[in-house]
Amino acid sequence: MLRKNVLLIIADEFRADCLGAAGNPVIQTPHLDAFARESVRFDQCYVQTSPCGPSRMCIYTGRYLCAHNSSDNMTPLMAAEDNLAMHLRRHGLDPAIMGYNDYAIDPRILPEGHPHKTSLCYDYFLPGFEVALDHEYDSPEWYAALKRKGYPPEMCRREVMYAPNVPPEGPGDHNPFVYPAHYRAEDSESQFMTDVAVDYCARHRGEGWFLSVNYIKPHGPYICPAPYHAMYDPAAMPPPVRRPEELTRPHPYFARLLLNAPGELMQERDWRELRACYYGMISELDACLGRLFRAIKESGQWDNTLIIFTSDHGSYMGDHYLVGKAHFYDTALRVPYILRDPDPAADATRGSVISDFCECIDTAPTVCEFFGLPPHDRFQGRSLLGAARGLGDTPPRPRIHHEYYYYSSLKPEERSVADPDACRLWTVRDRRFKYVQFGEEALPPLLFDLQADPGEFENLAARPEYALKVAEYCQHLLRWRMRVEDTRMERWANRYRA
Repeated sequence: MLRKNVLLIIADEFRADCLGAAGNPVIQTPHLDAFARESVRFDQCYVQTSPCGPSRMCIYTGRYLCAHNSSDNMTPLMAAEDNLAMHLRRHGLDPAIMGYNDYAIDPRILPEGHPHKTSLCYDYFLPGFEVALDHEYDSPEWYAALKRKGYPPEMCRREVMYAPNVPPEGPGDHNPFVYPAHYRAEDSESQFMTDVAVDYCARHRGEGWFLSVNYIKPHGPYICPAPYHAMYDPAAMPPPVRRPEELTRPHPYFARLLLNAPGELMQERDWRELRACYYGMISELDACLGRLFRAIKESGQWDNTLIIFTSDHGSYMGDHYLVGKAHFYDTALRVPYILRDPDPAADATRGSVISDFCECIDTAPTVCEFFGLPPHDRFQGRSLLGAARGLGDTPPRPRIHHEYYYYSSLKPEERSVADPDACRLWTVRDRRFKYVQFGEEALPPLLFDLQADPGEFENLAARPEYALKVAEYCQHLLRWRMRVEDTRMERWANRYRA
């Protein structure tokens, strides 16, 4: 009997609508589309926070932000041993990770004199993982491979490899990212990551493995090798979801922010060229994934490997006049989630689309169920295997939850007077409404009717006829927070109460 494997692929900053399988008429993702035809695609999957670090901690711990409290990039994670990798290791597996993790170690467990006891860094990997390759944007291993292929040593550094090959006369009337990278497509950092992943899967054939592969693309800096840099015509890019009144009547929350504030990407040339480059990065990544999938098939492991493809958040690309991946709009919250269960029990659902809500914290319990293991008692997600097998044994989620800590994004003058503990927002979204509650009293709440206003433009929260609806969602968020916040010691105590 073949031992089971799990391949978890997390692409950084990948929008849910950037798949041919999701109905995008422009983008070319043939390998992910073919993968989706053999899988189940959850088209209403949402992350629990942003940016990258906190979101990945949600994925790997199976917990909401308020339950693990790593609220921003480079914010330490306490009780880091309560994660999926450690849980698998305790049950006899040897989980591995490659790429990066964006985990900041708790400084209290570091020895005196350690540089990160008093400084910020999230270049660590969660305990429990074997690190198969430490490679975020680059790595010494990638540069060594490039040198073996004849690239000059002076080119093999981040300042060159993540800068486009702009002609000497300059970019002209274009953004620099319309020009190709200095490296060939077959030598890209994504292809190198794929080489290592293919080798790992081949070397561990028959052992039963868990491998988490973290690709930086399509996260910025935005750069593509030829031919992907010119694969898409900027004129063919779908327009951003936005309205001019968002600039003239912004919610006061946005007026306080330094980063990603309304007004960015206002020029049509800018958002069109950026989107064309972003699409090219996705198509490049798609080619890498096609090679990885093919290698798993050729090694005879396709029929005993659970594969999950997802992202840590989306990207605005000019939607709502924003860039980045923060705040509360669906563009940033919703991500692709494709799950291929090799079990014959999933044959009836292959190629189907499930529109029930799921959350990225569902990943950890899904992996555990596939391996036949009990979930960790701190996981707050729930397994998606039943849905992938068409069992209907779990009622659909009625809503999703998201949190965002925005203190570090405030303008300096706002940060100097703000209460850091209040600089957070909570979001609850169901089929009809999305409600956003701010921790700062001066910021009024938001309520969107998603059926009448799917673009999330019209705030209904101040209208008298919606007062009861606002109170209902506000009370729900309060009860939800009471239920899911970090209650480790209370749960421990309950085990020993009479």
